[in-house]
Amino acid sequence: MRIQPFVLGPYGTACYIVYEYNGNECVIIDAPFPFSKALAFVASNGLEPKAVYLTHGHFDHIFGLGEIREAYQSIPVYVGKDDLYLFENGYQNTLKLLSVFDPMFLSRYAYPALNAMPNDITAYGKEAEPFTVINTPGHTKGSISLYSEREHVIFTGDTLFHQSVGRTDLDGDAADMMQSLSILKALPDNTDVFPGHGVITKIGTEKLSNPYMR
Repeated sequence: MRIQPFVLGPYGTACYIVYEYNGNECVIIDAPFPFSKALAFVASNGLEPKAVYLTHGHFDHIFGLGEIREAYQSIPVYVGKDDLYLFENGYQNTLKLLSVFDPMFLSRYAYPALNAMPNDITAYGKEAEPFTVINTPGHTKGSISLYSEREHVIFTGDTLFHQSVGRTDLDGDAADMMQSLSILKALPDNTDVFPGHGVITKIGTEKLSNPYMR
């Protein structure tokens, strides 16, 4: 597995291009705006995106979808089923979580319809081991994490950060967050954590230094 991280936009939102060592298929994990730098990497490396997987539906992780759709018209986009409501009525529900955000933003691009994330696994290439989809609500109702046991990698979105966790006051739930963290805490210590913001860390590191994981 190869992972190319990008930190994009005014909120320092992380996204990841995940692809195989041998092969040209890839998937995109999260879609902040502007997404042009990540799209340039995909094109310059001859990669073929097969899907976009959203860790959750907050605006800073999804507003690059318009650019992605312009470049790849038929690419499927997936999000946790309990976050699908955020994309109803032309994505207006996600805008309500940040009332000061420019409501005309979405009119600049044609945005794709979203699909519910599969409950079991989803792959990033023909020869690659699939990801396990772990439901990790708390930051939002439908937050998910993507885990590869073989590669010792998990993409946690805004559920788990280095020495911190995601906020729960934007339509989240603190009790759900603590339950999700207990699931992540049970993963092997050598699991690399690729979060939605901040630096890459490990489960073992967070168990030692993150007050929410003790």
